[in-house]
Amino acid sequence: MADPNRIATASKRPKALIRLLDSQQIEVVLHSRLSVEDVLRLVAEKLEISFSDSQYFCLGFSDNLNNFHWLDGSVILYDLVASTSNPKGTLTLSHHVRFFVETIYEVQCASTAKLFFFDIHNQLARHELLVASEDYFELVAILVSVFVPDCQEQTTAEAISRIMPMSHPPYILLKTDQSEVERRVFEKFRYYRRLPVGTGMISFIKLAEKSESYGYRMYEALNENNDKCILSIGYKGIYIYRRSRHQNLITPYLAYPWRVIDNLYYRDKKFSIEIREPKKNASSENVSDDAILMNDRQLSEAFNHPTTQVSCGRRRSNNQQPRVLLFPFTCQTPLVCRTVWMSAIAQHRFFLERKELKKVSLLVYRFFLLILLLPLYVFHPFVLFIAQKA
Repeated sequence: MADPNRIATASKRPKALIRLLDSQQIEVVLHSRLSVEDVLRLVAEKLEISFSDSQYFCLGFSDNLNNFHWLDGSVILYDLVASTSNPKGTLTLSHHVRFFVETIYEVQCASTAKLFFFDIHNQLARHELLVASEDYFELVAILVSVFVPDCQEQTTAEAISRIMPMSHPPYILLKTDQSEVERRVFEKFRYYRRLPVGTGMISFIKLAEKSESYGYRMYEALNENNDKCILSIGYKGIYIYRRSRHQNLITPYLAYPWRVIDNLYYRDKKFSIEIREPKKNASSENVSDDAILMNDRQLSEAFNHPTTQVSCGRRRSNNQQPRVLLFPFTCQTPLVCRTVWMSAIAQHRFFLERKELKKVSLLVYRFFLLILLLPLYVFHPFVLFIAQKA
């Protein structure tokens, strides 16, 4: 017979509620040694995420300002509950994709691709995935085909409201009214409704990958002039967006690719990006090798507009000597500032690791190609000799 005192003690232990991307929930009883990494392994086993794909995921939580904070794998969840003022002792966390790959075909298993699909859907619903109008209609149409496959023309508005609870982004409604959006979505839905769900999900991800904001997390901040801006952190670098006061639109303003960032700093609420200009030959001074190619048409127009400032750390001084450029930002709270800094550090490290992995893969590919072609080089003269004799 079970000890009633032990059962009562277990029931009083704090718990963590893990919200998964597929709308499932996992409740975990916490103890003094249970870490974030332990829970991630548990979630990966439940969702059938391979070991190599588990590196893309992490746990986090949202604060009262709707900022998302990532948790380091070594964090002990029991201590995290003790530091919060939750009277029920229940810690609510979310499982999300933290590191997005350049193409979905880099992941190892179908379950990982499915979770990428759910996370990108969340980003689109938060209005943080900025795409051209035509791409937006197609993305929403794919979502309708996946979540509401029996949608009819007269129920399109209801279907869209289910998958886009915050309605359409302001930049879409600025040029197209609600009824026109519904009409265009249903037109594209009639094609995708005939496709298998898995094919639709992959098509959704591939279309989303065209956006420069794909897989990014956004945080409100102030620039050095105390103007409101948005820090967007992802696998390509740090992008800065402006938010208009009247229409609630966000437009690209500055861009800092990882390859030009020299260092990152934070202190209290101050977050700074340091760019150290390298030397460059005078013959190629006018060539901007760090110019960002924007695939999305709307973002491309904004970046190429004469009023848009794209900072890539390549301004030249007259004597061609390297100099340090520092770009400071003020976050809402010290916690948000630390999260922005940690996210940037983690994304930069992921960028460098992927870059090194591609170099190694290229060397291995060239090595095996050389092994395969070597016999042709060795026996080539003999083949020609035999052919001539014949």
